[in-house]
Amino acid sequence: MNAPELPNPARARRGARRTVVAGIAALILLTGFTAGGIAMLAAGELPGLPFAVGGLAAQLAVLVLVVTVLRARSGDTNSRPQLESAGAAFNFLRRALLVVLVALVAYAVVRAVLGDYWTLITTAVIGVVLLLLHRGARRLQRGINR
Repeated sequence: MNAPELPNPARARRGARRTVVAGIAALILLTGFTAGGIAMLAAGELPGLPFAVGGLAAQLAVLVLVVTVLRARSGDTNSRPQLESAGAAFNFLRRALLVVLVALVAYAVVRAVLGDYWTLITTAVIGVVLLLLHRGARRLQRGINR
């Protein structure tokens, strides 16, 4: 059984290239969160933990998104195994991002109970980034399922 041809293979390859450019930009921007969080932790500031962990998780999520999109759009056709593999990767990514977000929120709540409200702020900031990545992975997965 032959794989169905893409309606416009050149457009799919351009989309994959744009994903790489956006991914590189996102990695560069997320490095500030990760490095800042690590620097805060090195200085003994525990509110930096959400930035360090969340920034690293976000950077890994961007890498997974970019690599998966490149693998799924590499040829002139989309085969069922390619799409199923990409869908599974996006599903795993969504679950992993949700676990990281829940763990960071739990940490922030514990720190808030102990009187440290700054952790709530850092968790909220990186939480927005993680939620956006979660939403993007969900949209990609739904697009593949169509």
